[in-house]
Amino acid sequence: MGNHTKQVVKRKVMVRYSDVIKKGSTKRESEEEDLMDPEKTNDSLRFSTLKESGIPSDLNPVPAQKDTEDIKKLHSTIVDYLVEVQGRLKNDDQFDIIQAIGIINHIINTPGLIERFYQLTALSGERNEEENYLILHLVNVLSCALKIGSGLKYSKEELLELGLAAIFYDIGFFKIPESVIEKKGKLTTAEINAIRSHIEIGKNILSQFRTEHPMLARVALEHHEREDGSGYTKGLKKDEICEYAKITGLADTFDAMIRNRPYRKALAQHFSVKELVTSKNSMFSSKIIKVFLEEIGIFPVGSYVRLNNMEIARVVENSKIHPLKPTVKLIIDDQGENVPGETIITLENHPLLYVTAAVDREDLPSEQVV
Repeated sequence: MGNHTKQVVKRKVMVRYSDVIKKGSTKRESEEEDLMDPEKTNDSLRFSTLKESGIPSDLNPVPAQKDTEDIKKLHSTIVDYLVEVQGRLKNDDQFDIIQAIGIINHIINTPGLIERFYQLTALSGERNEEENYLILHLVNVLSCALKIGSGLKYSKEELLELGLAAIFYDIGFFKIPESVIEKKGKLTTAEINAIRSHIEIGKNILSQFRTEHPMLARVALEHHEREDGSGYTKGLKKDEICEYAKITGLADTFDAMIRNRPYRKALAQHFSVKELVTSKNSMFSSKIIKVFLEEIGIFPVGSYVRLNNMEIARVVENSKIHPLKPTVKLIIDDQGENVPGETIITLENHPLLYVTAAVDREDLPSEQVV
């Protein structure tokens, strides 16, 4: 393929997010596929397995693979801290916020740690039944919110306040009976009211920190408010909702959509992104959605995709320049067999290899899910 064609491919890949999530193929997408179709180019590269086609894997590890043990320890530290807070609140005891401040300061002051921490949580896979859904949900929302805040170019002081709000916004749930939170059947009116009461409970708990951290109680109170006034508890709209609550509310919704719950199965990550994008300007701020897409990606880290050579891969890193060309780890070859080892491909470096579709995790054999 000549240099001129490569430049055209690069320009065509940089599509608008709104074009990507529309159903059906647009003219621009059709032109991309024409340029990348081996039948319509002068490149003789065959689309079979990577080994047969001669496309090299990228040898440099992605950020999520660096300092893995240290990041896992950080994750465990946050989980242990939240378990302690949960236990104290159940016993009506006070809890220490200083440790949370130290943890979040460590994340935001360590170069690259926000990204690596997010990748770890996104790649952590499905939880075991015995794991505490609420606590792990809080950790995931924290990592996602910090990623969005970083994309918004927040200062370290702003990231600290956002991080504290994101780790504590659902703290009111610690006072709700687990039998209600984990109930698999239809909730009664009383149980629905109990669930909704977590907002007011959280606000009251966090009000003790309002002098130094006034946004904590406000985010707890407003994270279920929506841009069009359809949220609760006050039906606030647009600028009536603080930005930290908008970010936390979006991160909370996204993580809830992609995780299994007692009462419903998770949505695939790519389809969850589409759901959120289609709600833009109604439920969530277009400004926050735009940054969410830039930071989390159309094919989020941890999601499964099919490539045009019929292989299946898992996304391990996204590209802000080429949102349709993430970095992936191959897991299943074109014959349906497991791909051994760590075969990492940076798709933006390979114009003729690209994602053709998202793959639902539920459609993969259990032994091939990573």
